[in-house]
Amino acid sequence: MSKLYTCMDLEKYDEAIQACLVIIDFKAKKNESEGIPALEERVVRALVIESVKRYDRAMKSTDVPAVDSAKRTLARVRDFLSRLQTSMNETWLYEVSAYFNECVGRADQAIDDLMKEYRSLLSFRGWETDTGMLERMCRAIAQMSELHLEEGDIGTLKKFMFLVSGVVRKVNAAYIDPSKLPKNRLSELTCVLASVDEMLK
Repeated sequence: MSKLYTCMDLEKYDEAIQACLVIIDFKAKKNESEGIPALEERVVRALVIESVKRYDRAMKSTDVPAVDSAKRTLARVRDFLSRLQTSMNETWLYEVSAYFNECVGRADQAIDDLMKEYRSLLSFRGWETDTGMLERMCRAIAQMSELHLEEGDIGTLKKFMFLVSGVVRKVNAAYIDPSKLPKNRLSELTCVLASVDEMLK
């Protein structure tokens, strides 16, 4: 772990990703997993965000070796996220993976990740009244909406409308006192429905 944090401090992201992969391998071995902490959300997020930024900077330059290096880093990040998803089941991981896939132009994979995040959030009892979870649900739905609207597939948009309507119904049903409804979140979801409805006309 100390090597991972040192690499992060020195902005050696390739080496940091390799250190993460070693940690995942160690944790996969039952005899050696004891005492090895799980990778932190903030570390994974930082690695993904910084790798994407590095790639964007390289693409804006004329430095061919920098572009090649940045592409190799993105390939490592993709492998890292894939292996991480098989070793841990965390809702935030789907969000990070969706961000990565959207940044590298893999909209279908991003939607798949967001659907996994949506289903993961649904599995928690009381998500409708939990401020943090509802915020994450609305963010995932807003991202899915943007990606679906870009693709413009009518059949998919109709199914998506049912999904959003279902979320709105569940949130409304969770509150006995209508005055306590999270109006801002419901307004966000209503805006998503209006955008999709407009596209379907």
